[in-house]
Amino acid sequence: MDLQRLATASRLANIDAFHVMELAKQAAELERAGRHIIHMGIGEPDFTAAAPVIHAAEAAMRRGVTQYTGALGIHALREAIAGYYKTAYGIDVPARRVIVTAGASGALLLACAVLVEIGAEVLMPDPSYPCNRHFVAAFDGHAKMIPSGPEERFQLTAAQVVEHWGENTRGVLLASPSNPTGTSILPDELKAILAEVRKRQGFAILDEIYQGLSYDAPPVSALSLDDNVVTVNSFSKYFNMTGWRLGWL
Repeated sequence: MDLQRLATASRLANIDAFHVMELAKQAAELERAGRHIIHMGIGEPDFTAAAPVIHAAEAAMRRGVTQYTGALGIHALREAIAGYYKTAYGIDVPARRVIVTAGASGALLLACAVLVEIGAEVLMPDPSYPCNRHFVAAFDGHAKMIPSGPEERFQLTAAQVVEHWGENTRGVLLASPSNPTGTSILPDELKAILAEVRKRQGFAILDEIYQGLSYDAPPVSALSLDDNVVTVNSFSKYFNMTGWRLGWL
């Protein structure tokens, strides 16, 4: 299908191509032409899912577990994810609050669909994961990019939330650890951000897909600091399961 022949929605003018995927496409073309390519463009481990995961998937398929699941995901998986929060972070998260999605991107889109009104402004640090602003634009919202340098750990701060929150601001969309910088929001700062958002009756979406990749201090989930937050995670990074497209919020 030729998109140029379709009367596409005007919002597409505000959504750019994901350039890293364009680079990956070019790299794949070079590989098919016989070139040896070292892939460093996409956030993906160079090792795959653990053997027990693969064996469990094979066993499930042999048992015929290949049909539709419930709308919120397989209940046993939702319970296991809730149990993971208890084991890893000491947080009691009811399984009914867990929604399984087609990757973290699916979770971010779903969160934006539920929370972003037409014309709503969402605060984000700049730099941020490029797709985040497009997730907001997909629902006719506007991402307000706030420059964040090394002094702010390349993250949004509570002071910036206070300074930049305007009449049309409805929430914040953050990632900790960050893509692309790898920095985390320190727990006290994150708690202050969430408090400022709550004070303004806004929403907070926090992407935690790199949460397990913390080397200088134990990772802290935003859910341990404030219950009024939507966290997004996936099996892609920490569990080395990128191609499985399995996320949750």
